[in-house]
Amino acid sequence: MGRVRIYRGKVVIAYRDADNRRRVEVVKGSFANAADRRIAAKALLRRRESEVERGVHVALSLRPTLHEVWEHFIEAKINLRPSTRRDYACLAELYLLPMFGDQKVHDIRTEQIERFRSALPNGLPRPVAEAFARRQLAANPKWSEARAKLQASRKKVGRRTVNKILTLMSSLLDFACKRGWADHNAAEHVEHIRDSASVEGRALDDAVLSPVEIRRLLEATPEGVYRLLVETAILTGARLSELLALRWSDTDLQRKQIYIRRAWRERQYTLPKTRTSTRRIDLPERLVQELRLWRLRCPKTADGTLDLVFANRKGRPLSPTNFSTRTFRPALRRAGITRRIRFHDLRHTHASLQLAQGVDVVRVSRALGHANVSTTLNIYAHALPRENNGNADKLAEFIYGESKGQNSAPTSEPVVVPFRPAADSKT
Repeated sequence: MGRVRIYRGKVVIAYRDADNRRRVEVVKGSFANAADRRIAAKALLRRRESEVERGVHVALSLRPTLHEVWEHFIEAKINLRPSTRRDYACLAELYLLPMFGDQKVHDIRTEQIERFRSALPNGLPRPVAEAFARRQLAANPKWSEARAKLQASRKKVGRRTVNKILTLMSSLLDFACKRGWADHNAAEHVEHIRDSASVEGRALDDAVLSPVEIRRLLEATPEGVYRLLVETAILTGARLSELLALRWSDTDLQRKQIYIRRAWRERQYTLPKTRTSTRRIDLPERLVQELRLWRLRCPKTADGTLDLVFANRKGRPLSPTNFSTRTFRPALRRAGITRRIRFHDLRHTHASLQLAQGVDVVRVSRALGHANVSTTLNIYAHALPRENNGNADKLAEFIYGESKGQNSAPTSEPVVVPFRPAADSKT
């Protein structure tokens, strides 16, 4: 039977573990008075006795550090994509392990994580700066140590990176809790840094091509598979990884649709990014005709097993890196588009132009494969039409049965707001 007592001026709990060994644990935390501390001690004692009874008790001396938890965590995550695994490793090795790696997981406190979160946007804490400098030296052997430290001192961590660090920290501590190594997840309720800009202030306008720029880009892209790939991305909004994995069996040109069922990443075929990314996308007639012509001369592998729509000369998947550096970027320069445009921005262009023309946001969201419509609205709020489309008058007319200020009968046709192209456009 465990008990609460005072030992050397501290409130402690004493109990027996599953091996009948006596365990003593100090009650930690800030309390308003002695009564609150004793209440917390009794709650902790009940928790420890429950753990012993259920066979999940782990003595404090045997509980792992965050570094050890990280090793167990990354080994247990067998379904992570290679790119996600690399991202996790980078965040852990550069930020979390230098700061908390040697600390026992049950000793990590919420206020420590909050201080770490607040410090990162203003400069790297010393352990993190040292880890960053070591990585710089490993990547650039000719650099001096002073140069690496200078680069580390100039490093500023952005909002999104800070939030990714907090998410990974929460996942690690949750992993530790499920294995009985920690009593609570200290990062669970640490607030993420919000984007201070308004929804409309997060516009992707610089990443969105105007119709004139699209035509110039297509003219500047070499004919054949490359031009068709760019045009398909613009007209469907599909991701590059999804298009590179597209097979002719995934197309239904008679119904004017393609089916996104897989993706090409890290030189292997994987499932699409999310569950909702498996979807059907409608094709315009113009693109259907071009795909019909391309199918007649599309390269195929010798055994004909891959049957890819966008393949290299040997019928195998195109290299995303080679396509970007040797074809896409030079085409942008030839088209006179000087701002930074990624291939993924063709997806942004597709969604923005669709919404600007009055296409239902739900349809756009489904075509993009977003998990929910709120994701689409958060990213593309700037593209929604803002003109008065008469919906307020339609509602009043529906309620009162008469048109206010209109002599003509209402039409059931939707009001389409045309996209306003860039200043150099004549359309």
